[in-house]
Amino acid sequence: MKKVALTGANGTVAQALTRQLAGKYAVSGVSIVRMDEVMRDVSACTWKELLEAYRSRVLGQLRQAFSGQYAVAHLGWNTRDEHCNGGLDPLNILVVDCVYRAAIAENVPRIYLASSVHAYDFTRDYRRDVQPIAPFPDVREDPFGVPPTSLYGVSKRWMEIAGQYYARQLHPGQKILVVRLGGVGDSGLPHRPGSRLWDSHRDLAGLFTAFVECDAAPNYWVAFGVSDNHGGEFPRPLFDTVNPYGFRPADNSFALE
Repeated sequence: MKKVALTGANGTVAQALTRQLAGKYAVSGVSIVRMDEVMRDVSACTWKELLEAYRSRVLGQLRQAFSGQYAVAHLGWNTRDEHCNGGLDPLNILVVDCVYRAAIAENVPRIYLASSVHAYDFTRDYRRDVQPIAPFPDVREDPFGVPPTSLYGVSKRWMEIAGQYYARQLHPGQKILVVRLGGVGDSGLPHRPGSRLWDSHRDLAGLFTAFVECDAAPNYWVAFGVSDNHGGEFPRPLFDTVNPYGFRPADNSFALE
């Protein structure tokens, strides 16, 4: 049975994925060390020293957790201080960098990171029937591309760009998938029927599994992690879930109305 490690072990997405993958993979959880713990243990004099101490602690923790794993999924995020409605925690970015470095160093074959639909601004199209948004930057209307929705979106886009950088450093057989997740709820149901952002627990696990099991995958890809939500005044999904793993979402929030 393949081993899979999930960061953010106590979070909604990790808990949902753990339940869905039970019996299919040997799943373990990682709760990433917090800066407060490092501050109690080290006598750093400057912010730079403290940051380096934190980086070293996180890298060490992740390398140990990732050793011998077939796949890792980075789902952890400080959403108390940084989320789509405001705030910015630069340590979220540092942890992403540590995840890439640790997974590559431990030669983990499949490296999955949870970005967000907020990496590119979808809000202007949310209440319109439009051609599904592709998972790649669109510069047709603006020479600078589509902006993110928030600083949270900026951090998630940095995750994607960093993946492109680290993809050049992968060992043979290693693959990176960055998924722009929509709304994953505790119950597995959308916060309201007809949500265009909903990602069901089944579809969440389906894309992850397809990525893990696809041997012919490219070394780097970005995909939307959203269910096939369409119906009524929206005959098409808002997001194009195209991917090279043969996965197609099965659920539709409009079918629950």
